[in-house]
Amino acid sequence: MRYELRSDTGIIKLKVHYWNAGSYEVYAKGKKVDPTPWDKEAGTQAELSGYRGCGENRYVGVQNYLEFMMTPYCLIEIKPVDAILSNVRMEWTMDEFYAAGGVTSFADRVAAALGIHASQMKVVAVYQGSLVVDYEIQPDTSSSDSAAELRAIETNLNTLVASGDSSFGAPVLSASTNGEAVVEDPTYNPAAKPVIEATPVVVKEEETETLSISDAGLYINLSAPARNSLIGILVVLVLIVGGCFGCGTMVICFYSITKASQQISDVQKQHAKNQELKRNGQVNASESQIDID
Repeated sequence: MRYELRSDTGIIKLKVHYWNAGSYEVYAKGKKVDPTPWDKEAGTQAELSGYRGCGENRYVGVQNYLEFMMTPYCLIEIKPVDAILSNVRMEWTMDEFYAAGGVTSFADRVAAALGIHASQMKVVAVYQGSLVVDYEIQPDTSSSDSAAELRAIETNLNTLVASGDSSFGAPVLSASTNGEAVVEDPTYNPAAKPVIEATPVVVKEEETETLSISDAGLYINLSAPARNSLIGILVVLVLIVGGCFGCGTMVICFYSITKASQQISDVQKQHAKNQELKRNGQVNASESQIDID
């Protein structure tokens, strides 16, 4: 399969689901891209970050999907690879498994017991039950007959598992190769995957705000919180506007009264002065002039 992002900018993550387990390699612009490092907490390859560029990839064995990053005009090729798909369940805890070296030591031990290179071993998933390891074995890249090599490795692997060899690191409770049980446990299906239960999402219904216009006018339907908030805002606006008008009116009235009182006082003083001048004969008694602003 080939994929290409025909865009000048951006980066996307593409997820491809497969109906069964498999082994796949990702090539970007013709070069093979190794999967992301192992994530101990997730029990699989680490999440894609986008920082490794085009072709950054990982295969999640429990859910059987491959995901990879694509950058503009970077051709991605997905190639299926012939491999032995194996599963082993051991009498071990997760802490004990990682204390003994984790996936790296597991691959080294099994590869050494089979007489193959450790690079041909690939751990796909690690999960509880007691401890289950999904792994795959690929043929040597230099092999001229990969099919024959895989058949020989599968025979040796089945013999190794059935013999109870300690190369796996702990007693084997059950195991399977390419979906066929090698060591059976009536209480457990070694080829089965753990069921991942989705956490139910509770959606709370909320009232929504709507606005509609008809011939009769404009109608606004508001939820209770929105309606209460709007009422509060209107009350505050009324108080502010009322306060402004009230204070303004009081200031104007106070100014007018003060000015009128001052004018009356000035008129009274002027009148008294004129009367005094008249009594002293300094002005004509018939003249009387009062200026009022």
